[in-house]
Amino acid sequence: MKHLVQGCYCTLLTGPSGFLTDGPGNYKYKTKCTWLIEGQPNTVLRLRFNHFATECSWDHLYVYDGDSIYAPLLAAFSGLIVPEHDANEMVPEVASQSGYTLLHFFSDAAYNLTGFNISYRINSCPSSCSGHGECRLSSPGGAVRCSCAQGWRGEACNSPYCVSDCGFPERGICEPSGTRGCVCHQGWQGPDCSTPVPANCSFWTRDEYPMHGLARTSHKAVVHDNIMWVIGGYMFNHSDYHIVKAYNLSSQRWLPLNRLASAITGRYGHSLALHEHKIYMYGGKNDLTGNISSQLWVFHVQNQSWALVSPRAKEQYAVVGHSAHVVQLARDISVMLVIFGHCPLYGYISKVQEYNIATNTWQVLKTGGALVQGGYGHSSVYDPKTHAVYIHGGYKAFSTNKYGLTDELYKYEVDTSTWIIMKNSGFYRYLHSAVIMSGTMLVFGGNTHNDTSMSHGAKCFSSDFMAYDLGESYPLNTTWASLAPNVM
Repeated sequence: MKHLVQGCYCTLLTGPSGFLTDGPGNYKYKTKCTWLIEGQPNTVLRLRFNHFATECSWDHLYVYDGDSIYAPLLAAFSGLIVPEHDANEMVPEVASQSGYTLLHFFSDAAYNLTGFNISYRINSCPSSCSGHGECRLSSPGGAVRCSCAQGWRGEACNSPYCVSDCGFPERGICEPSGTRGCVCHQGWQGPDCSTPVPANCSFWTRDEYPMHGLARTSHKAVVHDNIMWVIGGYMFNHSDYHIVKAYNLSSQRWLPLNRLASAITGRYGHSLALHEHKIYMYGGKNDLTGNISSQLWVFHVQNQSWALVSPRAKEQYAVVGHSAHVVQLARDISVMLVIFGHCPLYGYISKVQEYNIATNTWQVLKTGGALVQGGYGHSSVYDPKTHAVYIHGGYKAFSTNKYGLTDELYKYEVDTSTWIIMKNSGFYRYLHSAVIMSGTMLVFGGNTHNDTSMSHGAKCFSSDFMAYDLGESYPLNTTWASLAPNVM
């Protein structure tokens, strides 16, 4: 059944399997389309994204677990999906548990791409078990699941227990009955035991956790006493939401927390800064109201509780997409610097705000040096050796009606409140992350889409990994380097 609405069909799909598409060729500008797949109550509807190409960050397809937009949001797709060419590549699949799935597509008036082709099937196994297992009935209600062949694991049987057989017998041995996978012999390390000890190159490892409530974005994390505290973030499903999660880096386990740890309203796009067993959280977007906050919350690590702090302030900006660091000034004065961000009243902020922890006072600093432009979604690190904060990238306003990404690197000298413009990275991005290690600023990921009228091939979300040597003296021989991804 089809109904024409705003130049696009609203379609009701009732078959046990089928497909939906935006149509031949590129989709139209300002398109709005809706599809409802009507299965049976309490059955699983599985959608497979065989092809997907939309304008990154602007043209979206929303998938709901139910028959209306008020049902739980399962996913929001935008950008490009790489098709399956090799055995280790998989296109995304989305499973609806209610027996109904609503899909809504929206495009703006900029440029358009080829759109999408999505197939669906009721009570099917994910990715047909990837050719490494059998799809079997798991309950009387008709639910099915993959039974994986030996050596394979995961919901779709797509993850080998052991990569490259761990280099057996020289470098390691596979333990397929446990969860460790490769157990490396002395002198070897890495997911497939291919890296010597000490390492002659950098490498990534990836751990997957089945716990509910972990998936989130625009969150923040700090490490204290070998425990990583993950706080806030945007989530689709709030039924399992806990604003605070804690991960023990030594035992590699998520820790149970008391209920007081999640007693405040969730938010995202905020900042975190650690100081003396306390985590200072400022600003961000409130999940319930949608408002940008100027609240300062303090999380006490030892008793896992929150306290709202009301500093004395003559001037203060509510911001989202900013960053913050606790730094030491002269005479051992500890202050938290809040850098840039977006304010609903004033737009992109180029100011540095300062919170004095001892006196509980807030001020906006007067800064000197170079003229800088603040933005949203930058990354920053604090180097205690040089008493400087380094800020990279972000989304900002270049003029009254021109906005975009930047590759700029700023240096803020804490002792003199002075700005210096460093060498640009050549990597335009925002919503990325950065850390400082051994005098090097490491920058990872981010949204790199900067096309406005047509696609020039810019990635939507990037796995770029860059390094900047903070030891170099400005302005001589400052260097950026792109690191090999080597992602397992």
